[in-house]
Amino acid sequence: MQTIDPKGSFLKNLVLSLLLLGVSSLLIPAVLKQIDDRRAIDQQRYQDQLARQDKILDAQAALLDTMASDFWDYQVAASDVVISRNEQPGRDDWHQQAVDTYTKQGPLLGKMRAEISTLLQLAPRSSYDAFLQFYEEEILALDSCLLELINIDATSSGTPQPSGTPQPSRCAASEGKFAGATWDTLTAAVEHGDLSKSLDQEFASLAQAFRLQGAPD
Repeated sequence: MQTIDPKGSFLKNLVLSLLLLGVSSLLIPAVLKQIDDRRAIDQQRYQDQLARQDKILDAQAALLDTMASDFWDYQVAASDVVISRNEQPGRDDWHQQAVDTYTKQGPLLGKMRAEISTLLQLAPRSSYDAFLQFYEEEILALDSCLLELINIDATSSGTPQPSGTPQPSRCAASEGKFAGATWDTLTAAVEHGDLSKSLDQEFASLAQAFRLQGAPD
C-alpha cells in the first residue's frame, strides 16, 4: 500500500499557496488599475458631455436673446410707421422720420433670416420650420404691404387727386396675410397687438424647445 507523506503534502500545498498569493499580488493591482482607468475614462467622457451641453445651452440662450432683440426692434419700427401716420398736433415730422427709419430695415430683415437659419444647428427642425413660416407669412408680408403703402403715399403726395371721397390706399400688389390691407387695417392690427402676440407665442415656443430655465411647460 502506497502511503502519503503528510509533510510532503503540506509543503506542496504551502508552495502552491505561495505561488497563488504571488500571482494574486500581481493580478489584483493590474485589475484594479484597469477598473480605475475605465472609471477615469468614463468620468472624462461625462465631463466632456456636460461641457458640450453647457456650450449648447449658452449658444441657445445667446441666439434667443439676439433674435428677440432684432424681431422686437423690427416690430417697433413697423408699428411706429403705422401709428405715426395719424399724426398728432406738433409732431408733423414724426411719420416721415418713422418712414425714413423703416426703409433702412432691409439689413435687419436679412439678419433676422440668418438667425432663423442658425436654428437648424441648435433647435429641432420643427422649431426652424415654425419660425421660418412666421417670418415669411407675418414679417415679410407686413414689410411688403408697408413698403407698398409708403410708396403709394409718396407718389400721391405730388399728384393732384380727383374730387370726391378719396379711396384708401391698399396693398394691391402684396400677397399673403396683408393682401388688400389699408393703413386703417394695419393700425387696427397694431392697436390690437397682433404682431406682438405672435412674437410672444413664437419665442415662448422656441424657449420651450430649447428647454431653457423659466420656459413654460
